[in-house]
Formats: sequence, structure tokens, C-alpha cells
Amino acid sequence: MSEEIKTVETAQEEERAHIITLKKPYTFERQEYTEIDLSGLDNLTIRDAIDAQKKLFNQNEVATSLLCETTTAFAMEIAARASGLPIEFFKLMPRRAGKQVQAEVVGYINTRSKEKGAGNSTMQLEKPYYFNGEQFTEFDLSPIADMSVLNESAAENIMAREGFIITENTFNYLYACIIASMAVNKPRELFTGLPLYELLKLKDAVKDADFFE
Repeated sequence: MSEEIKTVETAQEEERAHIITLKKPYTFERQEYTEIDLSGLDNLTIRDAIDAQKKLFNQNEVATSLLCETTTAFAMEIAARASGLPIEFFKLMPRRAGKQVQAEVVGYINTRSKEKGAGNSTMQLEKPYYFNGEQFTEFDLSPIADMSVLNESAAENIMAREGFIITENTFNYLYACIIASMAVNKPRELFTGLPLYELLKLKDAVKDADFFE
């Protein structure tokens, strides 16, 4: 196979990335859908995940209290943001189609979230990231190990002001951004603006057991 053909095929695959072909057509509000375009996943950020998590918490979705990113409700919230379709579209779809959507969203977050580093306190980014004109390829989160209870309380106060009322912080996406921002002495928007695929890497990096030994 020539390089030119390979290039064309690769381009076609990228163009179809995150487009789900339904095994059975789905009708919503008198319109039939045979596929769902979730290519907008590449435009989402950790801020989208925070907003989705907060919405679910406020709706008393008990299952989202811990591993929110594995739940059906979270996957549907993210899919709605990625596709531009209303959340009702996803809530009313058949379970088979719902499983396809959930697998795509969970797979996107999990497969793109690589290890934070080679057994150290540095969080490596998959791609260079720009914030306020500065380029970042990694974050040194080692200062987390020296944070005090005051830092913890400050993070909880910020979360409360943003509408989170929870008892377990370590699974909260906003909490991860706040603690990381304190570690690098930068605005938390530096982390909330990271691509969605960096979500689990950041969450896991902040709660690394090495910081609490």
C-alpha cells in the first residue's frame, strides 16, 4: 500500500473519529438517527467535566459521588456537550445505543489519560498546552506533599462557593484543579482549561499516595 493511500485512509479515519454508528436507528422528536457525532469531545475541557459533575451532584445522583467518570449519567452529560444535542436525546435512547455512547466517552477519557510520569511527582501532558501565552508540557506537583490543613480548608471553601456540597473531595474534579493550582502557584483556570483527556491523569496525580506518606 502506497504512502499516499495510507495518508488518505488515516485522514478518513480521523474524520470519522468519535462518530458512533448505531446498530439500530433511533428516532427522537420525529427525526431518525443512524449515527451520533461525538467529535466535539476534542473541544471539551476539564471545566466541562466539572460542570457535568456539579450538575449530577445537585441532582442527587448517588452513583456520581465516587468514580463519576464511570457512570452512565456522566457519560450522557459529556455526550450532550460534545454533540450539541439535548440531554433528553441521550436519556431517552435505547439501552443498546446508550452503551455505545458510554463506551465512546469512557474510552476517550481512559485511553487518552496516560500515567502522570515515571514514578515521580511530575504530571506529563500528552500535548503542549498554552495558557496566557505560556507553554506547558508538564506540571511539577511535588509541593502538594508540603501543603497544610489550611490549604485543604481553602480548597473546600472554594468548592462550596462554586456549589459543591460533598463529603469526599478526592474524587472531585474541581478539587483536583484547585490543589494543583496551589502547588504551581497559578490560577486554577490553568487546569480547568486542560483538554478533557487530561482529566483522570490530573485527578490521579493530585491524590497520589506518595504525597501522604
